[in-house]
Order: sequence, then C-alpha cells, then structure tokens
Amino acid sequence: MIVTATYEHKLSDTDIDRIAERVVRKLKQDENQNKLLNITESAKYCGVSKETFWRWRKRYKNLQNIAITAGGVVQFRAEDLDKFLESK
Repeated sequence: MIVTATYEHKLSDTDIDRIAERVVRKLKQDENQNKLLNITESAKYCGVSKETFWRWRKRYKNLQNIAITAGGVVQFRAEDLDKFLESK
C-alpha cells in the first residue's frame, strides 16, 4: 500500500517579502559580478580602507594577478575579488 501526504503551504506576506528581497539581492549580485571596480570601489567592496587594499596589493601575489590595467587605471572584477576573499 502506498500512502501519500499532501501539505498545504501558507506563506505570510512577511515571508513573501523576505523571499522577494533575497531574490532581488541575488540578482543584483549576479549582475555586478562582471562589473569593473577601481581601487576605491574595490576597497569598499572588500570592506576595508583604501590604504589596507593597497597594502594587500603589495602583499598578496594573487591580488596582483587579477588586476586589469586599461590606460593606466587599475581595476578588478567583483567575481575575482570574491575568489580572493575566499582564499584569504
């Protein structure tokens, strides 16, 4: 004999709002992954001061390797910064 159960899911408006906020946040993260960030934006993205970010650039070889230089302006991809932060 096979017994199946059905469950009725009832979500409150608060639950739906919370889920919607998470979806929007995730979409924004995905959208920003390929965006190029300058040094100031990169420091802010990593949650450190600009000076600390410069020290990191000198100290960590893998942070130097992910820099993109265009016309003398050093930039980083958010996706590459995420990988750097995970390995740090």
